[in-house]
Amino acid sequence: MRCLGLVVALTFGFAVGFVFAKQSAQPAQQKSPTDDFVAKVQAELDASGKQVVTEVWTALQMLKDAVKEAPVPPAPMPEFERKIKVAGGRIMAAVEVTALQGLIGAMEKSTIVMPEWDAAVFDRIVQFFNADAEEVKALRKKGLTWAGIITGYGIAKVTGKLAKEVFAHYEKEKAWAKVALDLGLPATKLGEALKGLFP
Repeated sequence: MRCLGLVVALTFGFAVGFVFAKQSAQPAQQKSPTDDFVAKVQAELDASGKQVVTEVWTALQMLKDAVKEAPVPPAPMPEFERKIKVAGGRIMAAVEVTALQGLIGAMEKSTIVMPEWDAAVFDRIVQFFNADAEEVKALRKKGLTWAGIITGYGIAKVTGKLAKEVFAHYEKEKAWAKVALDLGLPATKLGEALKGLFP
């Protein structure tokens, strides 16, 4: 029996080694600017997605606690209802931010291959948010995508925070959904705030 396990382990090890050696021998493919952009947007979405999962997990724990603490016979549970309403709002806000990042990121991909669109997006952001052009340029130099910049200015617009506060918070958290929730973004408000950005 031990012999069979050893044979299986060696066979598996040789197979993995062969595949790895084969892949290493192939020349590395050049990454295009579009590939780099897609990887960056996906990383931003992953960060916000983790916050969505955290919010859902928190709500699930509340539900589990409610089942454990539910009075018998059934009676009103106002505090539990309030907590679930808050948790539901946080989940919706986090999902909205993440979905908008993805939507804007999908559209932004075109600006990588069409620089004239990149300039048009810059102008529109400055105009729509009444943003300082130098501030927007500085954010781009830091590596933020248009999706991130639009999300940040949108959060600032809804929450009444200064844009520089919102972007500083993002520097610390690295997840737009977390920033939105920390700054009190209500559900559905970001989408409303961005209406008319791109007519």
